[in-house]
Amino acid sequence: MKILLVEDNEDIREGLTDLLESEGYSVAGSGSAEEGLDRLRAESFHLVITDYMLPGENGGWLLEQATREQRLHDTGAVMITAHPRVRPPAGVRLVHKPLDIDDFLRVVSESIPLLRMANG
Repeated sequence: MKILLVEDNEDIREGLTDLLESEGYSVAGSGSAEEGLDRLRAESFHLVITDYMLPGENGGWLLEQATREQRLHDTGAVMITAHPRVRPPAGVRLVHKPLDIDDFLRVVSESIPLLRMANG
């Protein structure tokens, strides 16, 4: 399962990449919404995980733009935020910081469309 992780904080991106890879996922990292959208235009992913607060455009913009371009047709999406009043785009799971690792991994597995169908 291939995940695109969009997080501007390099330490957090590396930590989450290590965590997800230890669970068997293949992870591609990106530091901005614009870069993440470029990756979605070039490659297919099973899941996009994005921080809300990013330099330039935010994670909500990334997911809305990717949806408009039909880049998320068979791709799940999770948004991470520390902000209490963020509303994710329709169909996007929201996870609040600080992350509870077990909860985060559960949301990740539940958000991948193929895993949802297999377990559904």
